[in-house]
Amino acid sequence: MLQNKTGTGHLLVYNVLPGLQVFYSNFHLKEFTFNFENQGKSLIVLHCHNGSSEWLDSNSLPRSMEEDGLLLLDQMPSSKTFQFPVHCYHGIAVVFSMERCQSELMDMFKAVGVDFAAVIQKIQPLTLPLKLPSSEHVSHIFSELYRLPKNIRLPYFKIKVLELILFLSRLDSEAKYETAAKIPSQYKGKMELLREILRENVEEHLTLEELSKQIEMSPTQMKKYFKLAYGDSIYSYLKTYRMKKATQLLLDGKFNIAEVAGRVGYTNSSKFAQAFKEFTGCTPKEFRNKA
Repeated sequence: MLQNKTGTGHLLVYNVLPGLQVFYSNFHLKEFTFNFENQGKSLIVLHCHNGSSEWLDSNSLPRSMEEDGLLLLDQMPSSKTFQFPVHCYHGIAVVFSMERCQSELMDMFKAVGVDFAAVIQKIQPLTLPLKLPSSEHVSHIFSELYRLPKNIRLPYFKIKVLELILFLSRLDSEAKYETAAKIPSQYKGKMELLREILRENVEEHLTLEELSKQIEMSPTQMKKYFKLAYGDSIYSYLKTYRMKKATQLLLDGKFNIAEVAGRVGYTNSSKFAQAFKEFTGCTPKEFRNKA
């Protein structure tokens, strides 16, 4: 358990293979200072499930992680103090010390008929750090990891590591990713405002017309640029955010299941339970009992 005057957090470390670690982070802190070990030549994959974090890289340039984002690094941050602007960060880090885990990974890929050396050659040209927007591919890889019972995480990681490396090998080093950089500057602030409106009114059911009036954009433009900024449609983003908030409320234990349902916009507890099970793989009651 991590603790300082700004809050508390939990960090779980899984040693999947020699030189390959998976870190689960669940922080409710304003900031924290970590002591990182020098891993040598590394590939570090960071995924943010909830919240956000900020730090400085080795060149004293600001870096950040936002919800559903993916960041690839080639070394641990030189800045050991991380800031958490919304006092919350829930994410996963996969750390490959390539010299130490290469032979094990080679055997794993060989067992499924894949040339590991050829895969790595496709990853090496990527210019790091590389920040990727949220996407269906990223969500597919990582969403299951947050829902896994602790007793099966370790063997399952080996499967997901293979999937992750194959995903990275398909990234074009020259690709023009659809990111917020492609959004006209006059709309970027509106997309941030729209996201805040959705989050602050999660109990309500605002229509697209109501939302477009609040940010003074046409519904068509609003839908287009929101998906470009956050990699998901407005309603799909809101449904995911509702389920993520529900998991937090269930873990906090301050409200019963019906109250949690109401706080994330569900007046019908049965419909909430159904949506929650589709998202997490278990009912709200099962989720709370496992926690």
